[in-house]
Amino acid sequence: MGPVYGTQSAYCAYQFAQVLLSNTPHTIKNIFFYADGVYNGNSYTDPANDEFNLVSAWQELSKKHSFALTICVAAAQRRGIIKNNLADRFELTGLGELSESISTTDRTIQF
Repeated sequence: MGPVYGTQSAYCAYQFAQVLLSNTPHTIKNIFFYADGVYNGNSYTDPANDEFNLVSAWQELSKKHSFALTICVAAAQRRGIIKNNLADRFELTGLGELSESISTTDRTIQF
């Protein structure tokens, strides 16, 4: 739920996912970005050269471990995230996607 920059929430979620996938037999089916978290999928995010690029990091982790990066379409539209500026590997979905993911997995963790 946290923005790509400005709070530690999104970065902590990324670190958690990275450790979970590298050190345990667990898998991730989907990461759903909601509220200000939708900024994690903005392709126009352009951090300074000496800053960690969290958008790219999410994309690489998703590609490496084959899980979906889904963004709440309503929250995204309110914040100016549309199909034209959606980063690669991110997809716009509704809350139904979140509900389905919750019902078909054994754990849901919120950051």
